[in-house]
Amino acid sequence: MISSSFKNNVLLAVFAFVFSLGILSIAHWPFASLFSLSIFTSYQWLYERKNHWGYLVLAGLTGVGYCVLLHPFSWSFAVYLVLGLLVLTYEKGIKWRKIPFLKPIFISICWFTLGIGIPKFALYGQIPSNDFFHLILFFVLAIVEDLEDMSKDLGHIKTIPLYFQKPATEVLIVISLFFYFAVGNMIQPISERLDIKILSLALTFAPWIYLYYLKTSPKINPRYFDFILFLIGILHLLAQNKGNS
Repeated sequence: MISSSFKNNVLLAVFAFVFSLGILSIAHWPFASLFSLSIFTSYQWLYERKNHWGYLVLAGLTGVGYCVLLHPFSWSFAVYLVLGLLVLTYEKGIKWRKIPFLKPIFISICWFTLGIGIPKFALYGQIPSNDFFHLILFFVLAIVEDLEDMSKDLGHIKTIPLYFQKPATEVLIVISLFFYFAVGNMIQPISERLDIKILSLALTFAPWIYLYYLKTSPKINPRYFDFILFLIGILHLLAQNKGNS
């Protein structure tokens, strides 16, 4: 029997793969594949309370892949190893998860570093400044996870939703998403291309659709929000195709 967490994490990995392809380009699919596999392995290791050794083996194979793409004695690979240690001690040993308000910061930095920072630095020797805006998206998606876990975290862990309460957190999520889309030039409803125009309109209305979902749904599924990763990846891929045509 396949667990719901397994299916959710497979879906998340697919979204991460498409997002990474859009940010890096199809030519760099090996980095996108390893990023997707890293996300799946990390979340499975954290949320599945069995088969830990299997996921550690999968993490080791992913590390070998990064070792092939990156120089094993490079700073990029060293940062990757540090991220691995942080994930290993997230809920065990040091237990970073227990530190108040740290979770969304921790997750956004890990996602950015693994999905954008390491590949771009390895490929181009630098990270373009506009790429740092993606930290906003990762931060928002992490807050959504905390919003879902409010009942479990109450009395155990201090989180942003528990501090601001649900209504204020919902407003924070919507405003942050809209700001991210606008600043990242992902809202292009006047584009000459119909596919980009339609997708831009979808992203324009997405924050308000998500606000309605947050207000009306008794239980939040973060994968609905993670679908934004897929949409953004497709938008970037369409833009790349436009530039190549």
